[in-house]
Amino acid sequence: MSAVRGRAGLLACSCDFDLPDEAPRGAGSPSLALIAAGFSFSILAQALAFAALPIAGAILAPSPAATTAPVVLMLAGAALSTFPASFLTGLFGRRSAFALGASLGVAGAAIGAWGVASGQFAGLCLGAFWLGTAQGFGLFYRHAVGSSPRAIALVLGSASLAAFAAPAVVGIAQALVGPLAPAGALIGAGLAQVCVLMLAAPLPSAIELGEGERRWRQDTPGFIAVTVAAALAWFGMMLLMTGAPLAMAGCGLGLGAASSGIAWHVLAMYAPAAVIGASGWRPPAAPTTFFGLGLLAIGCVLVRLQTSAGGFDLALIVGGCGWSLATLGATQWIHARGEPPRALLALHDFALFAGAVAGAMAVTVFA
Repeated sequence: MSAVRGRAGLLACSCDFDLPDEAPRGAGSPSLALIAAGFSFSILAQALAFAALPIAGAILAPSPAATTAPVVLMLAGAALSTFPASFLTGLFGRRSAFALGASLGVAGAAIGAWGVASGQFAGLCLGAFWLGTAQGFGLFYRHAVGSSPRAIALVLGSASLAAFAAPAVVGIAQALVGPLAPAGALIGAGLAQVCVLMLAAPLPSAIELGEGERRWRQDTPGFIAVTVAAALAWFGMMLLMTGAPLAMAGCGLGLGAASSGIAWHVLAMYAPAAVIGASGWRPPAAPTTFFGLGLLAIGCVLVRLQTSAGGFDLALIVGGCGWSLATLGATQWIHARGEPPRALLALHDFALFAGAVAGAMAVTVFA
């Protein structure tokens, strides 16, 4: 216990979660780098899960209707964790909240891999749900850098690095375990969450990297509009990420081709934000959101016309760029109006994952 906390008459628990750091706040670059790296590993885990779960579900599902159940449960877990992720960061600090989310992801990856290896569809579904809760916490990283548009864009853009690692991890899994490659990919997702946990440990409990907190300026119609647009973008993104691997399998393309397509999609989902953040350009938030939604719609149409790996990759890239712009624009719009209430952030992220769940359930359009 520090001398500051140990004054007479003060009762304190030595296992306190995240008391405010005594170091100067607003350190800037070190915290931003940690947040960006943690978000990148979280997205790597997500990319590996999305590459493995549709195929594993198709193999283990007791009926064709249950094929997408693991993906739907993963997204449902993410949606349900948005409110805990938002409020726990305020109650216990960002360090504890992000570490909790990563721990749930490690457990989910282990259970999911066991389910694949043992042929237990229920185990796969349970692991997918816990992986989803980790993603709900991971998505909150983009809210942890304050109101700076450049910081938000850099955090989102950092996840483009996951696109380069995901195919390599899947390739290693295929080389090591062959037919159990989906289990190997889920183990890789668990290791990525371990990295998230390690990066969460040195985070300060309170991070002020933005342009200063300002009172939230209420704009309910605008909030509803950008949230609905972003949710529709997540709906379309999930149509692509869930349906494209199944459509590719129907064309005789295996897990390797599917993981490569998903990797290109993930790169396109975050590279535009990286470019915008690095350049310092600040595109208008609302128009960026709606332009991205239109671009994603084009990608969803294109993917239904493809029969080759290259064609699927192109459609996934177009859709990924659209999702990137829609998500970046919506996030920047919310934070540009001041310090958002935690309930509002949770509601926004819940709407995004709800759109993704609907997209996963509507994946039959690829049939």
